[in-house]
Amino acid sequence: MLGNMRLKDKVAIVTGGASGIGFAIAAKFASEGAKVVIIDITGDKAEEAAERIRKSGGEAIAFQGDVSSRGRVEEIISEVLRRYGKIDILVNNVGIYRGKSFWEEPLEFWELLFKVNVLGIVIPSQVVVKHMMERRSGVIINISSKAAVVGEPGHAAYSASKGAVLSLTRAMAVELAPYNIRVNAICPGPTETPLLFAVTDEDERKRMASRCILGRLAKPEDIAGAALYLASDEASYVTGQALIVDGGMTITAVERF
Repeated sequence: MLGNMRLKDKVAIVTGGASGIGFAIAAKFASEGAKVVIIDITGDKAEEAAERIRKSGGEAIAFQGDVSSRGRVEEIISEVLRRYGKIDILVNNVGIYRGKSFWEEPLEFWELLFKVNVLGIVIPSQVVVKHMMERRSGVIINISSKAAVVGEPGHAAYSASKGAVLSLTRAMAVELAPYNIRVNAICPGPTETPLLFAVTDEDERKRMASRCILGRLAKPEDIAGAALYLASDEASYVTGQALIVDGGMTITAVERF
């Protein structure tokens, strides 16, 4: 179903776009007229997601790729530019979660989370931004987390990796502003995605929802709406910011576990 065409003829890349928040963003952008490129480590799911968008009347293509692999990212970006001639929007959505008590988190957690959650943003951005700089135009949206802005038990490595995304976002925004490239971040609260359902049970999700002043967990479409705003011309004077989309969880006292 088509919307108000706020992204008409824009070319938008969404990493991790096969499911959850990434798919919701890709579908929202396509409904607003964007030509959407989904990159996901699972190629079959990426193609299924693109097909769902096409059946809804949008335009989408899919690529299998590990965004922490520079060689593969360069191949994909070259193909996108060959096909469309430009890239207007990059949404760095890829992310993974691991969690234990801080004193039990192994070095492998830290290495993996920073490789995927931080370098998985750095590498696509470095490849895409060279093209955006030439055109002196572009929008980059990095998906961080509520965990980046509040202290929470049980996932120090994850929180640190998502905090690094916020610092990276601000540094990128400053450096790229002279080229008319805006860079912002979104910090979602707990969102009803396959990732959340994989690491929580129903009781834990109910407890999370009870801590939200709006009384519910986020839906992927809630995050997609924020991404649409940041990607559109309505946010043309917004850069270097972190938009927290958490139903108010971070403005209340953090529950102690």
